[in-house]
Amino acid sequence: MVARDLIGVTLGGGMISNPGRYLVLLPPINGATAFSGTPYFTQNPGDSFRAWDSSLTFDYMPDQFTTFRMEVVHRKANVPYFAGSGGVTPPGGNTGAPGSLVPNWAPDLRRDESRLLLALLVKF
Repeated sequence: MVARDLIGVTLGGGMISNPGRYLVLLPPINGATAFSGTPYFTQNPGDSFRAWDSSLTFDYMPDQFTTFRMEVVHRKANVPYFAGSGGVTPPGGNTGAPGSLVPNWAPDLRRDESRLLLALLVKF
C-alpha cells in the first residue's frame, strides 16, 4: 500500500560560536579562496564569529515520485557575512589577484539574511 498526498513539516536551526573563524567559510569576495584570504573578511586568531539560523520546511508529496518543497530560512551573524543585493563581485568581474582590494569598491555584506526557497524534486 502506498500513502498518497503526504505533507511534511520540518523545523530546524543551529548556532555557532567560533573564535578565530577557522571553521567559517570565507565569502568569495573578489574571487577569494581559503588560500588567498581577503582583507574584507579577516580570519585572524581572536576574530570572533557567532551566528545562528532557523528554517521551516513544508513538503507536499502527491505520489512516491514527486515532492514540492517550500523552505523559509533566516540567518544572523555578529559580523557582516551574508551577501547583500550588491553582491561580493566588483563591477566588471573579479579584479586582480583573488581576494585583493579593489579601489573605490566594497562588498555588500550583511549581518542577516532571509530566504524563501522553492523546489520540485522528481524521482525517475
